[in-house]
Amino acid sequence: MARKWGQHFLIRQGVVERMLKQAQITAGDEVLEIGPGNGFLTRSLLGRGARVTSVEIDPRLCGELKKNFGNQEAFVLVESDVMQVDPNSLCPENSERSKLVANLPYQIATALLLRLLPFRNCWKSMTLMVQKEVADRICATPAQKKDYGSLSLAVGMAFECRQFLNVPPAAFRPMPKVESSLIFLEPKDSGWNSEEEKQFLKWSQMLFANRRKFLTNSIRRHFPEWFKKDQNFFQQTLKNRRPEELPHQEWFDLFQNYLNFKKSEC
Repeated sequence: MARKWGQHFLIRQGVVERMLKQAQITAGDEVLEIGPGNGFLTRSLLGRGARVTSVEIDPRLCGELKKNFGNQEAFVLVESDVMQVDPNSLCPENSERSKLVANLPYQIATALLLRLLPFRNCWKSMTLMVQKEVADRICATPAQKKDYGSLSLAVGMAFECRQFLNVPPAAFRPMPKVESSLIFLEPKDSGWNSEEEKQFLKWSQMLFANRRKFLTNSIRRHFPEWFKKDQNFFQQTLKNRRPEELPHQEWFDLFQNYLNFKKSEC
């Protein structure tokens, strides 16, 4: 393995079985696998009768995957950097039978999830292995103050999220220096169009940047006209609350208020 790609190979079949059980993999499912590595998960997916499209960047590993699975009609290998592949080209025809199941390379997990977010309806679900620290942030609520942030909001806007299994370093070769976690994501409708969703991601990231400051102060600073128009609303609903204290739905309601303000200004 070329270490520059940050892949740690899963070696525990029990963990694979938990992934397949959570994803409810059955014969005929269309599965996208990112970073298949040496094919440990791939073999089990094919064994369940799934049709697997695997995206791998490492030429040496691509050679091994073609040698081991290239003669199987249900296996398609995309030899490329998934961060450079057009997500539309990875979307299967039947999203009701498609799932994303992957042991993601640590260094791209967050960026890849955000890259795929606008295309989430291509898959019925995503079952992903990521670094535990990242999983904690992805699925966090205000109860997990230090982990709750703009990434939590981005995922909460687009998915129902569940963290369901922590995986020790000994389950991989080479062993990482950190724990990993499995997360299960089911796409949902935010109620906004794609441009509004992009706007929400930038807007919430800006307001979460000073997480220990009162949210009203950040709104006053970044959006003075909005603050001036709805000052009474902010004082009644936000008072002296910080970004990390608002649950997902209050953030979504606040953004809808912002959208309404922008439309009234047009």
